Amino acid sequence: MSQEPVPYRVTQTGRFPWWTLATTGVLVGLVGLAFLVWPLFAGSWAVAILFGSALIVNGLALITRGGSAPMLGGVLLLLAGVLAIAFAELTVAALVSFVGAGLIVLGVIWIAIAARISRRRALGIVPGAVMLLGGVVALVFPGLALSIVSVVGGLCMLLLGVLIVSAAWRLRGARGTTTTIIV
Repeated sequence: MSQEPVPYRVTQTGRFPWWTLATTGVLVGLVGLAFLVWPLFAGSWAVAILFGSALIVNGLALITRGGSAPMLGGVLLLLAGVLAIAFAELTVAALVSFVGAGLIVLGVIWIAIAARISRRRALGIVPGAVMLLGGVVALVFPGLALSIVSVVGGLCMLLLGVLIVSAAWRLRGARGTTTTIIV
């Protein structure tokens, strides 16, 4: 694999369609703003849609493999994906509970390992304690945990949207005549 640029000629000459990139940036920014304004609603809706969609896509992938066992698994995943989207609140509650329990287990394991092998035990225990605390918060206050994740995700998406619009604005005058591809 070489790192030398290879010029690639585009058949159409003209300006780069910067407005498509700007539109994408505005949409990403608006979704981020929605996460900030309605963190619990937007967060639970998005988590349920993403999780359900992942189940549906995996179900379709299994169905296309053929055979009776993959077909049955694919149909079950399709059904689970549809149910996950249909019952969004239940899906989110289950996912937050699983993540909270997982964080507690990982935190305890981290603390146990750090206490045995770390020279600076206090510094090595801190990440495990943070995981443990996060897991307890997720189990005791699932709405708060989802809201925190939604607000942080919303801030990231809002920043990403601004950066995409900024890049589109700089590409307004770019011509689409030559593209460099690193092979």
